[in-house]
Amino acid sequence: MSVTTKLARQAVKTTAKHTAHTAASKISRRPFRTVTLLALGAVLGGIVGFLLGRSGGGEGYPEPPAEASVPTGDHDAADTGNSAEPTTETGAVPWPRRP
Repeated sequence: MSVTTKLARQAVKTTAKHTAHTAASKISRRPFRTVTLLALGAVLGGIVGFLLGRSGGGEGYPEPPAEASVPTGDHDAADTGNSAEPTTETGAVPWPRRP
């Protein structure tokens, strides 16, 4: 194990212990305030997540691709006459049916 990996793991371990100790200390000193703030953060996070989910994520997202049009007329665009497999109206080869 390299020195940097060992130091990184030790840093993560120390940070996790410190965070757990701090949270436990705050809960024991002021439980009502801690529970109130946690609940408020959960409610606000849920509302924001719900609204972002309904809006589609906001700006910066590309438009969904347009649906492909089905060729019209007597000649199917996918039919080149070189295939021995049957095709559907859209030119797709159907799945083989199992007996």
